[in-house]
Order: sequence, then C-alpha cells, then structure tokens
Amino acid sequence: IATDQRLLIVNPDGTGGLGDGEVQEVPLDQISTLETHEFHGLGTLEIGTDHGGTQEIPFSRSLVDKFAEARAVLEDAVKQLRPDGPEEDEEEEKRHRPTPKPRCTECGRTLPPGADRCPACIKKGALLVRIVQYVKPYWHLSLASFLLSVGLTLLELTPPLLFALLIDRALTPGRLPTSERYSTLWMLVGILAAVYVVRAFMTGARTLTIGWLSQRIMFDVRTEMFEHLQKLSLAFYDKRSLGSIMSRVTNDTSVINGFVATTMPEFLLIVIKLVLIGVILFTRNTFLAVLVLLPALPLAWMSRWFRRTIRPVWRKYWQQQARISTVLASSINGVRVVKGFAQEQRENRRFRSRMHDFLRVNMRTIRIRMIYFPAVALVSAVGSIIIWVVGAPMVIQGALTIGELTLFMSYMWSFYQPIGQLAEIQNTIQQTATAAERVFEVLDIEPEIRDRADAKDLPRIDGHIKFENVHFRYESQEPGEYVLKDINLEAHPGELIGLVGHSGSGKSTLVNLLQRFYDVTDGSITIDGHDVRDVRLKSLRQQTGIVLQEAFLFSGTIAENIAYGRPDATREEIVAAAKAANAHRFIVRFPDGYDTEVGERGVRLSGGEKQRISIARAILNNPRLMILDEATSAVDTETEQLIQEALDRVMQDRTVFAIAHRLSTLKNASKLIVMDKGQIAEVGTHEELMEKEDGIYRKLVQIQTDLSQNVVLHE
Repeated sequence: IATDQRLLIVNPDGTGGLGDGEVQEVPLDQISTLETHEFHGLGTLEIGTDHGGTQEIPFSRSLVDKFAEARAVLEDAVKQLRPDGPEEDEEEEKRHRPTPKPRCTECGRTLPPGADRCPACIKKGALLVRIVQYVKPYWHLSLASFLLSVGLTLLELTPPLLFALLIDRALTPGRLPTSERYSTLWMLVGILAAVYVVRAFMTGARTLTIGWLSQRIMFDVRTEMFEHLQKLSLAFYDKRSLGSIMSRVTNDTSVINGFVATTMPEFLLIVIKLVLIGVILFTRNTFLAVLVLLPALPLAWMSRWFRRTIRPVWRKYWQQQARISTVLASSINGVRVVKGFAQEQRENRRFRSRMHDFLRVNMRTIRIRMIYFPAVALVSAVGSIIIWVVGAPMVIQGALTIGELTLFMSYMWSFYQPIGQLAEIQNTIQQTATAAERVFEVLDIEPEIRDRADAKDLPRIDGHIKFENVHFRYESQEPGEYVLKDINLEAHPGELIGLVGHSGSGKSTLVNLLQRFYDVTDGSITIDGHDVRDVRLKSLRQQTGIVLQEAFLFSGTIAENIAYGRPDATREEIVAAAKAANAHRFIVRFPDGYDTEVGERGVRLSGGEKQRISIARAILNNPRLMILDEATSAVDTETEQLIQEALDRVMQDRTVFAIAHRLSTLKNASKLIVMDKGQIAEVGTHEELMEKEDGIYRKLVQIQTDLSQNVVLHE
C-alpha cells in the first residue's frame, strides 16, 4: 500500500519475514533503489533503503505487468520527495516498462486477453446472420423444418377454437337440439383427437429434421475451426492458453449448435404463433383483442432491459469458463509435477478461486433473472384480470358467449407465454452471440505464415542454407528491438552446424525461422537459392526433420507414431527406421511390440524411449535438412550414447543444425556458431574456438568441464 509519504507492506499469512498481520513501514524519502527481477516461476520487487536494508516482495509471473506499473508509480513518488532517488539506465528502464495493452481502434476499450477484436463493437445481429449462413447447404431441410413449424403452430392453435365450439354448441343448453348437440360433440371430439395424433407425428418429424440439421452444422463449425487452427502460425498459440482454445472448439460450438437446434426454431414458432393469435383475436372481438395486447408493451420494454443488462454478464461468463478450462488443462497436463511437489492443495485453491469467480458471474445472472421473470409473470397476470373484469360482465349481459370468453382466455395465455419465452430466447441469443463472437474471432484470424499466391513447390534439396542479414523481432516488441540481429550464416550440403550459447541467446529462434514457423523481419533465408518465403510450406517442411528436447508422442501405437510423417509407410520401413534409431530392441520387448499403445503424450514410455521413437519418426521421413534441438539433454549417459549413435546415422549425408548444451556432443561439428544476445559472437570449429583465450565458447566448455569434475569428486 503506497501513500504520498509511505510504503506499507503487510503479509496476512505471516510469511516473508513478517508476523501474522504485521505491517512494515518504509518512508518513501528513504528508498534508494527499486528493482524488479523476473525468475523462472516468479518475480520480485526489491526495495532498498538508505540504511542498507532491503525488502523483497514476491509475485507470480502473471502479475509482471502490474508490478512493473507499480514500480514506475513508486519511482515517480520517490523522485518527488528526493530528486536523487532511484535511477536506471535507458535499457533497464525499457526492460521494466509495462507493455501497453492493445485497445480497440473504434471505442478505445482495452481488448480482452488474446482477443484481436473488441467484443463491444461487434454487431450481434451480424454474428447471428453469419451463423445462419451455415444452414444454406441444407436449405431443403430448413424448408421442411419451416413448413413443419407452421403446421405445428396451426395445430397448436386449433384446440382452443374447438373448445369454444364445444362449449357454445354442444355443452350450452338451449342453443341446439339435443341430437345435434350429441353429433356436434362427437364430431368435434373426433377432430380434436385427429389434431393431437397428427401433431404428435409432426412433432417427431420436426425433431428429427432439426436434430439432423443442428448436428451437421455443429460438425461443419467444429471441423472448420479445427482445420483453421491447423493453419494458424505459432504466434497465435504464443498468445493464447490451451484451455481458451479448447473452450472455443467445444463449449462455444455447442452453444451455436443449441441456437440452431432449439432457439432459432423456437423463435420462429413464437413469431408465427403471435401473428396468428393476433389475427384470430382481432377477427373475433377487436375491443377484447386490444385489452389482451395492452400488457405486451411493458413486456416488450422489460425484454429490452433484460437483453441490455444480461449481455455484458454473459460475456464475462464465457471468459470465466475459459479460465476454468485453462486451469484444468494446465493442472491435468502437469499432474506429475503437481504430485511430485505435493501441490494438490495449491491447485485446489487455484481451481476454487476460478470457480468462485464463475459463481459470482452466475449469481449476477440469477439476480437479473430474479427481477425479470417475476415481473413478466405479474404483468401477464394483470392481463388475465383485465379479461375477467371486462369479459365476464359481457357474458352476463349476453354480449359474449362463454365459449368466446374461454377462447380469449386460452389465447391470452398462449400470447403472453411466448412473450415471456422471448426474454429467455434473448438470454440464449446473448449467450450465442458471445460464443459466436469467440468462434468467429478465431476463424477470422489470418495465418501470419502462409503460402504466397505465386509460391512454388521446393524441389528435392541438397541442403545449401544461407542466412543473409537476418533480423527478427516478435510482434509484441517495439520497432528496433530484435531477438536476432544481423545474422549471416552459410551451411553447405552435408555439414553439421552446431548452435551453442547461453539460454535466451536466440538459438531456437534461428532454427524456427529456418522451418518458417515465423518470418524474418528483415533479410532472407534461402535453401539451395530458394527463399523460404517463396516456396510452399508443405514442400519445405516435408523435407525437414526435427527432434526436440521433449519428444512428443500422440496417443496411439508405437508404429503409428513412427509413421506419423508417412502414414503410408510399410511395416518393414517402420521397423528399419526403428532399428536405425536404436529403438527396435526395446519395442519388441513389449507384449504387443509395434502395436503397443503409448498412452497420452507417450506416458507409458521412458524419456529415452520416447526420444528414440521421435528419431525413428524423423528417419522414416528421410529429410534432407535435420534440426536437433537439445535431443540428448534430458536422458542418462547410457541412453545418450544410444541416441547419439542413432543421430550419427541420421546425420549422414544431410545438412544438420544441432542445438546442444552438452558441448561434448558437438565436438565433431563442421562449424560451431556461438550465439550471444541475438547475434553471432563466434564462428569456427571446436579446436579453433578453444584457442580463443577470452572466447565465449571456451568459457562454456571450461564451466562444463569443472562441473563434470565436481560431480566425479562428489561421487
């Protein structure tokens, strides 16, 4: 808590050096330094004073931007009290400066996390019309559904007319002879029975038609969205959580399906019913019809209020649901880490916190509905009172028959009930519009990396790679800030290029550009003289093999995972690739051999086994260009030797880019590229770089050698 004179620090749980509820005061005019530090799992705000004391306030990585902003505010407050307050150089200030949040160009609102368009500025009507466009391919089913809806509405409005005739012609004494009353009774009852039977069959036919139509539309929307997700660039996934994406593909598309299957047909029925009831009432008695319609005006106003009030609440509802999906996805995927660190209670608290947020949003909708629906019922009851007050005396006076009064009472409830349902439909429409907004937001995103109109297939490559004056920065970075700067590099066919350097030096980014997961900001990358931006992505990546540090296996059999890049591969080719990857021996030990199910993400296999299967997958694809990203860093020494033997076979007659922290694996590289702060700092063979006394590579080798010796001594 900061005032214009003091900084108050309190930790309610008694951790961080403070007792339970204890407050520590730091006068602003005694603060000498203010620094924020970002680590792997958290960050800290470090406050130094003139007396040499320091106070560290830890925070989670999700609050980095907020603490950077808080630090900037504190700096301004301190400088007002002491001009010689905390200073920092321009680069440090730029690094800690909070990144401005994207805003809507139309209304200026801050965009939700991961959103590219402002939800408030999107026209809801246009979204619903766009949903209806999915119905076009099935227009014949839509027409059949419409005709069945009209027929059902007519049949639903027929019984009150028959009841009125039964009361006036068959049940009211004195109006007709007894024999005619009996014949009229049996005739009307027979017609009524036929109406019910026909209505039952038509209801079944309409349910089948709408159900089939809605399922086809959900199939189309989900498959279109999934196929579009496959086209999107890695930059899209960098900005969004797994839970949010899954929520859009599953939950949001289900809401759209509900709109097509239930809401849209129901809305159509209500409109038809209201029009027909109005026509019938005005043709029977204009005065009573006007009285019946009087409460419709306040009902319409209340419906409008409900729609405007509930709209922003439903948007928050879907946002909270996506946050719950994110927590679920991260917790379940990381269940081994959770259990390994005994953090079940922490995850429970995190999920409970999200559910509390979700509960609060739901309670807001309940409170709005608590006001609206009783009010609708009250207004509807007022309409029935009006009919009784005016219509009953008319019956007593003989100006209106009992059957006609019964007819008006029946149609009055049939009229008010749909108006009340319209509000519920408005509720559903708001949910649908919000869900459609999230779905179409993804569908409208254009892939940043895609084939140019004049792109051609990359012919069978030899492996001559050239980086010329390459600069690269991510979209979120300011102009002039680069992850890679002035990269000039050439690899000849069959060469092994080793990439080394500190974490964050740009090694992985460089190979990502080579596979065109991102496009260079400036400069060019060519393969055999072909700019990678001028060739079709499929033809480029089909000739590229990649083995990552963390081998990813899909749920399925071992054979299916090896043949992932070549689904048409024969069993003999799969076995040959496994043998080349030193994987055949452990595979045949399983009872089901190559048909063994690996489980979700390959959970039934060890890390070394998964890595060798991923190498077999790369071998089977027979790429001309191979990328190895820390392929042996996460395994034991014995497994590393098996993997290294397999990699030696893979690298023969191929151009290889290998990233490794274990520098011993790159001793035989044709050329070593030492990266430092996004630039190439050193180039040469192992022997050449070791001759540089103050070289980065030599220091890295020395550090690893010292660490290895320490391990041996401790053992």
